[in-house]
Amino acid sequence: MSDTEYRQIIPRDDTNTILSALLNTPDTFVSGSVLAEQLGVSRPAIHGKLEKLREQGFEIEAIRNKGYRLVKEPEVLHADLIRYYAQKSGAPIEVLYFPVIDSTNSEAERQLSHHRHAPFAVASSCQTKGRGRLGRDWHSATADNLYLSVAFEPNIPQQALQHFTLWVGIHICRALQGLVPKAPLKIKWPNDLHCNGRKFAGMLTEAKVDADSLRSIIFGIGLNVNSNPAKYPKEIQKTATSLYAVGGKELKLNQVAAKVINATQAAYDACILGGGSENLVDAWAPLNSLSGQSVTAIMNNKEITGIACGIDASGALQLLDEGGILHSVSAGDITLKK
Repeated sequence: MSDTEYRQIIPRDDTNTILSALLNTPDTFVSGSVLAEQLGVSRPAIHGKLEKLREQGFEIEAIRNKGYRLVKEPEVLHADLIRYYAQKSGAPIEVLYFPVIDSTNSEAERQLSHHRHAPFAVASSCQTKGRGRLGRDWHSATADNLYLSVAFEPNIPQQALQHFTLWVGIHICRALQGLVPKAPLKIKWPNDLHCNGRKFAGMLTEAKVDADSLRSIIFGIGLNVNSNPAKYPKEIQKTATSLYAVGGKELKLNQVAAKVINATQAAYDACILGGGSENLVDAWAPLNSLSGQSVTAIMNNKEITGIACGIDASGALQLLDEGGILHSVSAGDITLKK
């Protein structure tokens, strides 16, 4: 990546200062003179910076002798907004935004190879090569949704990775539930988020192991936020949904992104750094979308059918077959039995 491209994604401090001033006082006007004094620039320079924000989708009201007031935020992703909301919730993090990218996980890997300091997040409005678990494609063509990856460099024993995706799913599900309180958000083992039997998010964790050390973790999520399922490709219209569809209202995309980042960081702190005291089995149980249902698992080319009975302490799915034998499925493809 060229130096020019890096400069395009690294925010200027003056933009952050102006945005923070406007966002922190949504119902009052911010003096242009005060902003100019804080940044050490002229009033016309402040006007120019605000014009650039308007070009990016910010609606800003200006009244002589009163100052400026933020009326409306952009409806699309904006790195400075994501960073602001993440920091406001106690998880400051660098956010890199690309309008179009091949894959946010791939970009996060490239950034790590260029020695970017972790943790950081990569967000995009469109992925051309979005991927899910087992090498599957992920439909990523609409800016109404969130395509996001968060990178970490823990440098600890790799055994800590065992439960990570499960814990991230739990934390994200809880965080999003507050945005759609009437919709029952669940997790389909091991890495899908569901509501009323339809998928609204897929998660993918990729890690690099060096000798016995967990060198890096990249957690990626494709989250259907404000998209209309009726406009999805026909092959997924009956199986996919969005938070907008289940909650009945559009959500602020940048605030959703910040919630996901914060939830991912919280899961990392609890699972990888050992800062959590919750029991995985107990935390998973109320969010388990497969509970009591007949499912078929394909593990090591072997098909196992049984009633889903939650997970065990290792995170393995528990299936009780017709003969009363309890099977532990540690990895594999899971489908509901029709």
